[in-house]
Amino acid sequence: MAQPTDRELEAIELELRTHEVQCDERWRTTFKRLEDIEGTLLRIETRTMTLGGTVILFLATLVITVVTGGA
Repeated sequence: MAQPTDRELEAIELELRTHEVQCDERWRTTFKRLEDIEGTLLRIETRTMTLGGTVILFLATLVITVVTGGA
């Protein structure tokens, strides 16, 4: 196998640099999207917990009302 020429090495080096820049940008984009997804999931979890607590309090109030004979 023949040794690569200086031009071929420069072309390979340029392709590698280009690839590294593109990958770096893709990773930054991916991490940004993951952070956005984590924020959205946190909001969904908070709302779900609040809704669950509200339902539990409502049902507990109904049970207490029925057990004590109502108003």
